[in-house]
Amino acid sequence: MPTPIAPRILLSHNACTELQTVARAHSTPQSLALRARMVFRAAESDRSTNLNIGHELGCSHLTVGTWRRRSLALGLPGLQDAIRSGRPRTIAAPTRVQVISGASTLPQAQDRTVTRWTLDEIVATVLEAWHTEAISRSSLWRLLQDVDLKPHKSAYWLNSHDEDFDVKAHHICQRYAKALVSSQQNRVLICCDEKTGMHVLARTAPTKPAQPGRRERREHAYIRHGTRVLINALAVATGQMAWTLGSTRTATDFVAHLKQA
Repeated sequence: MPTPIAPRILLSHNACTELQTVARAHSTPQSLALRARMVFRAAESDRSTNLNIGHELGCSHLTVGTWRRRSLALGLPGLQDAIRSGRPRTIAAPTRVQVISGASTLPQAQDRTVTRWTLDEIVATVLEAWHTEAISRSSLWRLLQDVDLKPHKSAYWLNSHDEDFDVKAHHICQRYAKALVSSQQNRVLICCDEKTGMHVLARTAPTKPAQPGRRERREHAYIRHGTRVLINALAVATGQMAWTLGSTRTATDFVAHLKQA
């Protein structure tokens, strides 16, 4: 039976650039990089055969033909591995739902004495409180990984308990929007901020500038000069800044800073 003619591949300039990037990137899996080189080689003007491309890249011409057709049919996404079904789930759906629901609550809600969840605590809760089937620690980790649930991690967020917060925030934003008009009416809008507990450090020796064949060099050791408080005031309309650097931040310090501003 005669060998069918390999289909011709025509790629745009952007597609060629993307293929080269994928093939050369250090983070690209070797299998994907090889497929990208196959398609890029097949799209060149000499229209090399699958057999020649296979010899050049050290693979079978059948492999070249497979990915050539996949690229022609699906484009660059066709070079990725297809989704594999894998083995059937060993954890029943009701157990998965109960574990995910429980891990989405705080441990105190499940009468646990810890402040945050761990895999061992979740496993113990599964067996004691939720009365589900037995589940291993590794299986639990995979279950949480599938839904991108990390109950052992936390992040801070700001929540205002002021009922009139939205109204006040809108009023302040309107003040900022009219700052230039207020300035023309001899009314100055000032935005104040402070940064406390700043460590004042100094190098024990001056930094040496860069020279041909040598980078800039900094002294590793430093001297501590204590902590300082920075209070600053910004004139919103003009962008002018006034600042005070001191060792405390009492009410007297803030009043003195406003007078200076």
